[in-house]
Amino acid sequence: MRAMLKAIHCDTQDHVFRHLTSLEQARDVKNLPNALLWLDLQSPSEQELVKLGQEFALHPLAIEDASREHQRPKVEEYEHFYFVVFYSVSLDAKAAGLDICELDMFLGKNYLITVHNGHIHELDEVEQRWTRNVNQLEWGVGVLLYTLLDSIVDRYFPVVDEMVNQAEELEDQLFTGALRQAAFTQQLLELRKRFLALRRIATPERDVLNTLTNRDNPIFDEHVQVYFRDIYDHIARLADTIDLYRDQLNTIMDANLSIVSNDLNKVMRTLTSASIILMADSLLAGIWGMNFVNIPELRLQYGYYGALICMVVVSFLLLFVFRRLRWF
Repeated sequence: MRAMLKAIHCDTQDHVFRHLTSLEQARDVKNLPNALLWLDLQSPSEQELVKLGQEFALHPLAIEDASREHQRPKVEEYEHFYFVVFYSVSLDAKAAGLDICELDMFLGKNYLITVHNGHIHELDEVEQRWTRNVNQLEWGVGVLLYTLLDSIVDRYFPVVDEMVNQAEELEDQLFTGALRQAAFTQQLLELRKRFLALRRIATPERDVLNTLTNRDNPIFDEHVQVYFRDIYDHIARLADTIDLYRDQLNTIMDANLSIVSNDLNKVMRTLTSASIILMADSLLAGIWGMNFVNIPELRLQYGYYGALICMVVVSFLLLFVFRRLRWF
């Protein structure tokens, strides 16, 4: 199965965009004057990635990382290009979880190559924004990379906002007592897992943007640096929010465990009280049930009823004591 290829060539001088249909065409226009190239590959095979590396002189280690999923977000500098790993995140409505897709990028002086498995909605938005901002095309490939990363990070905020709303709803359920214990704990653990997954993405991506912002990068125009600082501020604020609500979920989990333990103690007190009451009745029954001949109560005409009345009195007396102690 061949990879889905989308290639856009931009003439930065005439502000003309042209769609290409093959990898060979993309290779040829890369060396044209005033050329800026964006090449997107969806679900490529290892052979296609090897061919990509040969056509664009990409390092084999970078090609190897692009062929293997679950890479940590990072930026690596090679002789003629940068290799960047980023992630797109969206809410999966069917699975009630996160839909996470890895995006590998090869960034050269006048080209950007993106490699990913599965469709990434942000790429459609990037194409529209890039072709619309013609006044910034002279700033080179940095504007294209900024547009891509900014679109990805902006999609994080609705995801985090929805997760924050879920965390606050769980907190309200906890302190109002309107919860099913097993279902509540499961929802809490699943939400905490999603926050941890998002944190494993956002924290290293903050380091990636910090590297792109602070390093003297020969690929980026000096005008682009301020835009990357804007994305860094967004991802830093996002990471702080994730850490804050991750700690809040831990607090909710501890409070939930305390409530469960307290409820268990109440049940144990009730069972203990009932056991003591029954033990008192069993003690009386055991005394009068002994096999001795000289037990005066056994000869009483109404001794049986008297024994029952004694047990009831003792039981109610113990019940009164336990109610005063709030064990019932």
